[in-house]
Amino acid sequence: MVKLILDYSDTSDPILLTKTFAMVHGLTGNLHFPLPWPTEFPTLAALTAKQTAFAEAMAAAADRDKGKISAKNALRKELLALVRQIGVYLQVKSGGDRTILESTGYDLVKDRVPNPNPPAAPQSFKVVAGALPGSVVASAKSPRGARSFEVQYCLGDTSVPANWKLGAQHGSCHRIKIAGLDRGKDYSFRIHAIGQDGPGPWSEVVVFMPS
Repeated sequence: MVKLILDYSDTSDPILLTKTFAMVHGLTGNLHFPLPWPTEFPTLAALTAKQTAFAEAMAAAADRDKGKISAKNALRKELLALVRQIGVYLQVKSGGDRTILESTGYDLVKDRVPNPNPPAAPQSFKVVAGALPGSVVASAKSPRGARSFEVQYCLGDTSVPANWKLGAQHGSCHRIKIAGLDRGKDYSFRIHAIGQDGPGPWSEVVVFMPS
């Protein structure tokens, strides 16, 4: 569901003034939110008055008088509270409809794009015997954008996700050591890279028997 940004506390005074002006403008005569609003929410008149008072306080505080700055900051907090409270009403009333919410003058929360550019699957993946009994060393070619790597192993049916266990996580894809394996059993191994946008696909599975 599309959502409004309700917290503008991180914005500067001029930006907050601009945004609240857009809110007042967008909500005035807005057919999607006819007046009067439910009594449990602040009125549009209250938002308009507070926005106007904040604008006047900003202008008055331009001379850097401490008392005027304090009064301006108090109005800012009150304005931010009104913006949040009214935004809750707008969100519920709109049903999350993007077109309706865009008419309010509020900013919309940006949609997250999951893993838009994950790294490719590592190539030339291989597993060899380690120096200790029951240990192996895995290596692969690092794909572009990789920041770390994860190796998993499986003893049994590789089509069952629960059979795959974490072998190691490493900042490099060279000489990744995995120990504590059963000697004389065929293990399946795979590796994937993790980048800024999340994990990429798994490599081809390699079967190796630790000695």
